Amino acid sequence: MDFYEKWLEYDYNPWVLFDANGKVLTLNQEAQFLFAEVTPQEIFNLAVTYANQSYGFKTTMMELEFGKYEFFGIMVGYEDNDAIAIRLYQRPPERIAEPHVSQLTAHNIYALIDLAVSTSSIGREAPIATELDPTLPEIKIDPESFVAFLTQAFESMQKKSPTRLSLLLKTGETLKFEGKRYPIFAVRIEGEPTSHLPEASLRRLAQNLNGYFLQKPGALILEAPLIMA
Repeated sequence: MDFYEKWLEYDYNPWVLFDANGKVLTLNQEAQFLFAEVTPQEIFNLAVTYANQSYGFKTTMMELEFGKYEFFGIMVGYEDNDAIAIRLYQRPPERIAEPHVSQLTAHNIYALIDLAVSTSSIGREAPIATELDPTLPEIKIDPESFVAFLTQAFESMQKKSPTRLSLLLKTGETLKFEGKRYPIFAVRIEGEPTSHLPEASLRRLAQNLNGYFLQKPGALILEAPLIMA
């Protein structure tokens, strides 16, 4: 891999080269992470839609969002009918609070979830079900922020409707801070939302956990680094 190939491989912006039928010919590291949130076919369709009418390169400014990824523009280029490339310009995420790992203490994440579920179940007419990946070790985490995030997320769901919490380890994705990459664990809380969502508070708590808050239809999601104890 020469210098220019390395530059492209480690670019912060996803880059993908497709053949004429939408098959991925090559892509950089960031595009691999993006495809955990969106299908290659959707990105290929985006490239075809915004390609220049004649051969060449075209940049289009637009707002795009795929999961936790946000983009402010794309560049599409092709020189023949055999291949087409697209580069998505990624919007920098909100600054993540970065407490030193050495200042974090190790905790059993299942015990923290049990605490939040038990506390939030008081006064609810419908249960809070859990679906947990049983393989996670003890991790270094801010326990107060984690329990507060779960509690506020539960409070954002209707008490008369069933609510489900799922915990899983995301494969093929990492979060980087303090010069290291960490696996990602995700907590997804699904239910019937209320009219009140403390979005600013949930985002702040997610940042305290070095992670991200995502909102989907009927679901609130925390993605954060799995820092081994």
